[in-house]
Amino acid sequence: MTTATTMRLRFAKRGDLRLISHRDLLRCLERMLRRARLPVAMSQGFNPRARIVFALPLGLGIEGCDEIVDLELSRPEDPGDVLRRLRDVSPPGFAWLDAEAIPGRAPAPRPVAAEYRLEVPPERRREARSALQALLGETSRPVIRRRQDSSREQPVDVRAALLDAELTDDGTLRARLRVTPEGSARPEELLEALGLRDLLDRGSVVARARVELASADERTTVGARGGSTCPSQADGRDGPGSPPRPSREPNTTTT
Repeated sequence: MTTATTMRLRFAKRGDLRLISHRDLLRCLERMLRRARLPVAMSQGFNPRARIVFALPLGLGIEGCDEIVDLELSRPEDPGDVLRRLRDVSPPGFAWLDAEAIPGRAPAPRPVAAEYRLEVPPERRREARSALQALLGETSRPVIRRRQDSSREQPVDVRAALLDAELTDDGTLRARLRVTPEGSARPEELLEALGLRDLLDRGSVVARARVELASADERTTVGARGGSTCPSQADGRDGPGSPPRPSREPNTTTT
């Protein structure tokens, strides 16, 4: 019987790759795994898939600076060798940052918060700072979520989801949003509450700087080592979906 080994990988997705969907990102990763000739563990059944678990799907148009994915292997491999082989076959804009072996019985990565960043133009910073102070002083700020494929509208309390935020002296908006099994407020909904959503239409790019995980006993923050940097590109729009809670079941995206 083959013993499976789980590898926790960290990666960045920048540039034009921010414009691919989570489904396409999964397919891209599966191709990289085949090209790297890694011994990936497969699910059982009529349509076996690679055992891959993303900590938190990345919304379309958002750059990822320090993303997390767990990969189950059919035999032990050296993390450094896995990292090297994946880097050799990565497309432009996809950067592998780190790899570590974790116990096979370890729980799936469970996100509890995510930090997003956006560069605010100099002429908008004064009003943005005032809007942010007003939002932080409130206990509730509902916005309406409208789905493109439905006429259904859903109220979302942006203030309840906002753990903390600041506008730095250099004009970077930093915001930590709570993540729950039911989902989270979206970055563009926060921007709407701050009167900044139009920046996305003008080419500004949201970057997810890090994902915070619950620990083995409300455990470590992944992506906090030294602070992640993720320079934004010149264009792009944000259109993220609500993040589902990950499980150890493999992704089952079908073609």
